[in-house]
Amino acid sequence: MKKQKIFDFLDDEKISDKVIDFNHKNITIVRFFIPSIHCSSCVFILESLSKMYKNIFDATVDFPSKQICITFNNIEFKLSDIAKLLDSMGYRPSINFESIEKNIKTNNSNLFDRKLIGKLSISFFCFGNIMLLAIPEYVGAEQDIWFMENRNFFRYFMLILSLPVVMFSLTDHIKYAVLGLKKHVLNINVPISIGILVLFSWSCYEVFFDLGSGYFDSLSSFSLFLLISKIFQIHTHNKILSFDKNYKSLYPVLITKIYDNEKEEKILLSSLQKGDLILIRNEEIIPADSVLIKGNAVLDNSFITGESYLIHKKMGERIYAGSKQKGEAIIIKVIKNIDHSYLSLLWNKNKSNQYHRKSHKLFDLNSISTRFSQYFTPIILIISIITGIYWSFSNDVSKIFQTVFSVLIITCPCALVLSSPLIFGNIIRFFSKKGFYVKDIFTMERIASVKTLIFDKTGTITDPNKEKIFFVGNIKNEEKKIIASLLKNSSHPLSQKILSELSVKDFYIIKNFKEVIGKGLEGIIKNIPVKIGSQKYLGIENQMIHQNQINQTTVFISINNKFVGYFIFRNLYRDGVEKMFKDLKEYNIIILSGDHNDLEKKYLKSILPKSSKVFFSQSPENKLDYVKKLQEKGEKIMMFGDGINDCAALNQSEVGIAVSENPTSFFPSCDAFIQSNCLNHIFLFLNISKISVKLVFINFMISLFYNSVGIFFAVTGNLKPFIASILMPLSSFSVIFFSIISTWILSRKLIF
Repeated sequence: MKKQKIFDFLDDEKISDKVIDFNHKNITIVRFFIPSIHCSSCVFILESLSKMYKNIFDATVDFPSKQICITFNNIEFKLSDIAKLLDSMGYRPSINFESIEKNIKTNNSNLFDRKLIGKLSISFFCFGNIMLLAIPEYVGAEQDIWFMENRNFFRYFMLILSLPVVMFSLTDHIKYAVLGLKKHVLNINVPISIGILVLFSWSCYEVFFDLGSGYFDSLSSFSLFLLISKIFQIHTHNKILSFDKNYKSLYPVLITKIYDNEKEEKILLSSLQKGDLILIRNEEIIPADSVLIKGNAVLDNSFITGESYLIHKKMGERIYAGSKQKGEAIIIKVIKNIDHSYLSLLWNKNKSNQYHRKSHKLFDLNSISTRFSQYFTPIILIISIITGIYWSFSNDVSKIFQTVFSVLIITCPCALVLSSPLIFGNIIRFFSKKGFYVKDIFTMERIASVKTLIFDKTGTITDPNKEKIFFVGNIKNEEKKIIASLLKNSSHPLSQKILSELSVKDFYIIKNFKEVIGKGLEGIIKNIPVKIGSQKYLGIENQMIHQNQINQTTVFISINNKFVGYFIFRNLYRDGVEKMFKDLKEYNIIILSGDHNDLEKKYLKSILPKSSKVFFSQSPENKLDYVKKLQEKGEKIMMFGDGINDCAALNQSEVGIAVSENPTSFFPSCDAFIQSNCLNHIFLFLNISKISVKLVFINFMISLFYNSVGIFFAVTGNLKPFIASILMPLSSFSVIFFSIISTWILSRKLIF
């Protein structure tokens, strides 16, 4: 009864507010730290929660930080129910309110916990002493009269020393094997548990009936090397695979901070603190839990929940991190420190669904390693049973146990499962240091497979910092202020460029703000309707524009339903664009732009490879339709855009990459982000991605070689359990070593 009530305190509203990440209507999202997550089997079991319980909508595990994020129906489940469910599965949540308040992680900050170090120390002690006690029989002491008279002392002492080893196995492997079987999952702990239990039982049988010394040496060495392998893998995950901590916390997003004197300043997201006032424009993501201070908040929570519907918030109401503002600019006050791990998790939350949706290949490395690890255990069990049956005809019972145990011990899928994360994870980490931020390892493989590159023009291959802006028409200072007050609400690059050019400090209050992506924006200021956007959006006829300016990048202005003039942009291209296109000649290159400038179209054709295509006057819908059309033909597409105008086409592409000078928001529809000054190195990034795929194949071969050769010698009776227990971790060590060395050598190519 006491155990059932241990998590009831979570249902207290004051406490639950500190724990949950999102709560609206019937949907709640919560993250728990689970110290007992220790392998891929744990991840598989926990992420299957949504399949086992219909009121758990999603369960995502972040293995390096040992956290699980659960989205559930709060009408059917209380927060305490979720915690009790995890506890009943053997994954008790660890809730530290000090770490919640201060936004720090305590338990998982240490590389190895004390229990693991303690187990390693005891296992090493038992292994060393068992090996010493086993030496006499290794060197033929059966001929020695004194030894034969005292053999039971040696054997029973070895049995006693093996008891801690078996106890550790109960908590580390047998427990999770049983939990997996309860959920109808055959994980790698099953053959390990069978091997340990039967090996111990048979050894006890031999000792009790004075038939031999058993296999206590094999048992202790197997346990010791499993622990060493486990510690080494934890070290690898914390130091190499946890690139979320390394680069996403440094993801160079700028936030507009508001000071008491209403002065605005761009600051890095990592500098944001509790109590700060920040400005959020249309289509921008809320970076931290906040309350609404000023403006009309209309929020889209699809980034958090996957469901696209708008929510209106009143002054003083709470707004959760990950919500997207849809409307006029608002001012909010941060009430929780920035949580980079949560924002990263939101970005990656639907990666498995996106992966299956975007991957059209029949052959992909990540799915192969995942599927292989699922089928690995039953295959090994079948091989061990067949081996036992075969050797049963030899009438040598010891040979049966030797071969069966060797098969169970020598095989391990861990190295195979580690192949993709190690290689791709290291490459992502190196990419991030050079300004190319890739979402996950699934995206890495898709990058290597693309054959068609689509580029937007404005702000992608053109340099906004070099653009010159001219205004055609006459506007007064009052009209400048009205125009700036409308532009302030938009995060579009052209809007921000004009706003910077106007240099207005004071702004009017806006009503009925509306922005149509790719077309323009409008609102009511001082009871006057104002529209800014494309010629078509404002309904401007060609007669009102100078003929030599019709096909240039233009932004039109209408105040009080009267056309007052337009801004002209003189585009200049980024440094190195011509060389970039020359390097990319082996790819199909396509330019999709919303511009109408025929002169620029001719220039682009002159610097592009002959097989390239250029399409101007393309709306966001046109771009999306074109991407779909190419995909129907079987083409794999990587698209570069600004992350706002091109979000639909970027999301549809196999790989969508947002390009920006100083990003002011996240790009949830994209798979990667590249700093604009690194765009001319994209050929190098693509080339290294292809090489990394080859390295993963080599890793696969190393792992398969170890397992195949090991199984062959075990099945033929040429491998003793003791030797098998030593060789088993070597496959993981060799894969990890090859991954670190090969990716380090490959990263040398990234020096520029």
